[in-house]
Amino acid sequence: MYTVRIHSQLEDRLDAEFYNPEALKTVQKIDALGKTKRLGQLIVDGYRVVYHGTDSTNGIPEEKLLPFLSPTQIDDQGSIDFSAADKLPLYYKDDYPKGLAVAGELLIEVKGNVSKVGMIPEDFPKYLMVSGSLYKASFNAETNSRYVLAFLKSKHGQVLKNRLTSNTIINYIAKDALYSIPLFAANSDVQRYIGDKVRQAERLRAWALKLEQHASKSFQEDFHWDGAVLSVKPFNRLSVDELENRLDLKYNSPQRLAAIRHAKKVNAKLQQLDELVEISAMIGWKGLTTENYTTTGPWLLRGVEFGSGVIRTEDLVCVEEHKYLEQPQIHLKEGDIAFTKDGTIGKAIVVPSLPNRIAAGSTVARLRKKATSDIDAYYLEFALAHEFVQCQISSFATGVAQPHITQEWIALLNIPRIRSESFIASSWRQHHISLNLAKQLTNAAKFLVEALIEGKLTEVELIDAEQALQAGNNQSDRGLLNRLRVDGVDGQGPALFGDLDELYNLLTQAEGG
Repeated sequence: MYTVRIHSQLEDRLDAEFYNPEALKTVQKIDALGKTKRLGQLIVDGYRVVYHGTDSTNGIPEEKLLPFLSPTQIDDQGSIDFSAADKLPLYYKDDYPKGLAVAGELLIEVKGNVSKVGMIPEDFPKYLMVSGSLYKASFNAETNSRYVLAFLKSKHGQVLKNRLTSNTIINYIAKDALYSIPLFAANSDVQRYIGDKVRQAERLRAWALKLEQHASKSFQEDFHWDGAVLSVKPFNRLSVDELENRLDLKYNSPQRLAAIRHAKKVNAKLQQLDELVEISAMIGWKGLTTENYTTTGPWLLRGVEFGSGVIRTEDLVCVEEHKYLEQPQIHLKEGDIAFTKDGTIGKAIVVPSLPNRIAAGSTVARLRKKATSDIDAYYLEFALAHEFVQCQISSFATGVAQPHITQEWIALLNIPRIRSESFIASSWRQHHISLNLAKQLTNAAKFLVEALIEGKLTEVELIDAEQALQAGNNQSDRGLLNRLRVDGVDGQGPALFGDLDELYNLLTQAEGG
């Protein structure tokens, strides 16, 4: 509950949320900088298009479909997962040509959560149609669209977007309201400097995709794998030597049998997981409840907080010290693998170096490499995610509403051992580092915008850094990046970038790749 008295800031909106104190304070800070422009003044072309259901694609062959992008495929960092896009009939490209994506367009979520912002990269699927829940915007030559992305993703930009929503059931931002957002129109070198952090994040994500493709190709060649191996009929017949102590169809699924038969056919070496790692997992946390969650202390890792090589540390909860200490068997350290055993089962991630202690939650098992094992954790994570192992996980799982795989069945998973393990492990490690650095660069862009608005940085500092970079000198850039913490410029938390040399080296590889 709040009460505010409006005078000079009164606009054509009369709803209380528009005039919430945080929003008014944000507008005052931006106006005080003396370079305020409305978002609509910077947009030269904007459009939002199609609402529909994807059931209209039933029975249509793949070659007569086009990809359809919605906010669901854009993550909190602005990265777009095109592989998860829905489909539409191909004729939509002719019926709704303005809905087709264009490289460099900014996508702003205006219906639903309204927090997401993304950028169409240079390389994207042909005939990509954009959902009407996203507003497509192209900007004038003086405006760096990636700088606008960083502004809208900053805490100030989110406040200004959120106050514009209307409708009581599903949030919605109308075009006029979107265009009214006040934006700090920084110097062009400042915009380029900040926008380049977003561009570098895009390049690292593209590099990570190439690394993933290289790793997958090597695995397929060494294991003689083809996705068609699992394209089998929904019924099968077991030979005598395939009979085990379970006769149910789930365990003896056609997919798992096809996978194991393939391994035998190509004379592949398989090892049971329990020969490679020690597996520990808890059924419960001895009465752990949300009352044991704290704002500081050791982290608790649950399955919802990691994916695609990234642990979202900003989403982790902390637990009381005594609760952490009573469960040493699920404490995680660098090099361990966290593996989900409940809910969305079979997700895995190698635990990287972290600035805090961390333990596996009750839905996560800890896999720790045995002293006698020669397997690399990153290769093992890659193998666990491959469909050869995933079809085993599906066959071993129990439960309908809540899938579950026990520690005993996790132990029985067969892992392919192949010649290119070292190459795959190295590629997969670089893949993870690239995605984590991409996330950090996106956060860096947001933090730089926030620091400008809060007066912690001046435009002169960023202009000097940008002009030095153009001259081939990164010392000022290093100085600014060293001031970044996980909670912003000159914050109290750990450094945002732990190793700047690693960042620059990977960027060089990504730019040249």
